[in-house]
Amino acid sequence: MELLDVRPANDTQLQQDEHWMREALKWSLRGKGWTSPRPSVGCVLVRDGQIIGGGHTQKGNGQPHAEVMALNMANKNGNARGATAYVTLEPCSHYATTPPCSSALIEKGIKRVVAGVLDPNPAVAGNGFRMMREAGVEVVEGVLAADCGRAMDEFLFSIVRNTPFVCLKSAVSLDGKIALPSGESKWITGPQARARAHKLRHHADAVLVGIETVLQDDPSLSVRLDENATQPIRIVLDSMARLPLGAKIWDDAPALIVAVSPDAPLERLKAFQSRGATVIECERDTMGRLAWQPFLEDLARREIISLLIEGGARVAGSALRAGIVDKVAWFVAPLLMGVGKSALGDYEVENLSVAPRLSLVQTQTVGDDVLIEGYLKPIPGM
Repeated sequence: MELLDVRPANDTQLQQDEHWMREALKWSLRGKGWTSPRPSVGCVLVRDGQIIGGGHTQKGNGQPHAEVMALNMANKNGNARGATAYVTLEPCSHYATTPPCSSALIEKGIKRVVAGVLDPNPAVAGNGFRMMREAGVEVVEGVLAADCGRAMDEFLFSIVRNTPFVCLKSAVSLDGKIALPSGESKWITGPQARARAHKLRHHADAVLVGIETVLQDDPSLSVRLDENATQPIRIVLDSMARLPLGAKIWDDAPALIVAVSPDAPLERLKAFQSRGATVIECERDTMGRLAWQPFLEDLARREIISLLIEGGARVAGSALRAGIVDKVAWFVAPLLMGVGKSALGDYEVENLSVAPRLSLVQTQTVGDDVLIEGYLKPIPGM
């Protein structure tokens, strides 16, 4: 179905719409990390220049969506009739675990809906916009689309291809090193950057590292923000089942997945399973390396829609080589290390014309460090 490219009629209206969409984005971020496998959508209802209702997607299947939460707040203050709804994602149009939000907006007398991005879910995919237009609601699309897309990137990528959204994270020196030749790497970045990295973990369903990272650094991969933060599933790529049973990664993990090769010792696998770990036997490619695509499909069947890869260098290079990385989050410290371990191991490109280049790049100072984030693939729905 061809969608109408309806934008605000003038610059003043666009400025107003962008202002209120930023308020909707603030609501969206309140739920980020809590709502998987659903997106954390934000919505505000505005009438006469005032917000009369706001909300975000609630945790758990069957719980209210952002639009319903905003309508409920507006109802406490009277009603929402004649208001404009600003919503970061196209309102749904189908019955799933909740009734359609498009219908709720129509029934409550919303006169105008301003949306950030199209919902690429095949069950929606423009039908919410169509339903509202047919009911006489003015619909404006694409306001702050890039910001809204970033806020829901995990959902937007995973819903269209049925494999997890993959973010590759690293912390490097100015000259691209993640450790000294001795293996020393604590700490390249400062405390503020490390706290921000914990937020990335909170947003992900699962965090993945290779066995060499576990043996060298003994990370817990937990989220240490506050006691209410969600803890991601931990995944270790460990072809020969060398994961120590006393490693920190076993501590307080809601779930631990160990991905092994068919040649892994059976007694080690039994020991992992007796500790509560899930063992996945992974396919290998013709070079004997992990076949990423079937592995990601397996994770999707386990309702993992977002995966944060934290290292080490060999795993990072392998993921880039396989073309599975959607987003990069690169913490750069004002530090020169000279000879050391490269962030991407033996990954190489033949020439600059085929080198992966980020789009929708954002840079942010985090303490004394800099965070560079960008995408290697277009965000669906934009």
